Amino acid sequence: MSLVLLAVMIVYGAVRSAFWARGQWRFHRMRGDLPRVGARREAPAHLGGALEQLLGRSHSGRVRLVASARQVAMVLIIDPDVAFGCVRDFRFRLALADAWSAANAWLRAYDDLPEHEQRRLEAYGYTAQQFGERRAVLGGAVRRCVRAPALEPFPVADVVAVQRLLLALIDDLEGCERALLASAPEHPYRAVG
Repeated sequence: MSLVLLAVMIVYGAVRSAFWARGQWRFHRMRGDLPRVGARREAPAHLGGALEQLLGRSHSGRVRLVASARQVAMVLIIDPDVAFGCVRDFRFRLALADAWSAANAWLRAYDDLPEHEQRRLEAYGYTAQQFGERRAVLGGAVRRCVRAPALEPFPVADVVAVQRLLLALIDDLEGCERALLASAPEHPYRAVG
C-alpha cells in the first residue's frame, strides 16, 4: 500500500513541477503583455485644487489597480493549479485586497469633492456611477475571498471575472483622467448665476 501511495505522490509531484515550470516559462514569455500604467500627466491650470487632487488620486488609484491586475494575471499564468481549473495562489487574495482598498480610497476622494466640483466633472463628461457599481461587484468578490478558508481554491472563471472587473475599474479611472485633462477652462465672460 505504501509503495502505491509513494508512486502516486511521485507522479503528482512530477505533474505539479511540470505545470510550475510551464507557468514560469509562459510568464517569462508573456510578461510584456501585462497591464501597464503610463506616466502621470500634468494637470491643466484651470482645474483648481479639488479637481487637481482628484486627478492625482485617480492616477495613484489606477497605479494600484494596475498592480493588482498584473498580480492576478501573473497568478493565472504561473499557478500550477490553473490546469486543474482552480487557483490557490495567495497572491490572488493580496491583489484583491489591495484593489478593494484602492477602489474605496478613490471613491471616498470623489465623494469628498464639493457638489459643485462633482457637477463640473460631470460637465466634463465623467460620472462615478459606473465606477461605484463596479466597486460594489468587487466588494462581493472580496467578501467571498475573505470568507473562504486559507487554502480554498478559487475557480479560474471567478479569477478571470475579477481580472476583467479590475481592468474595467482601470478604464473608469482613465476615463476620469481623460475628462479632466481634456477639460476646457471656463469662459471668462460666462454669466454668473
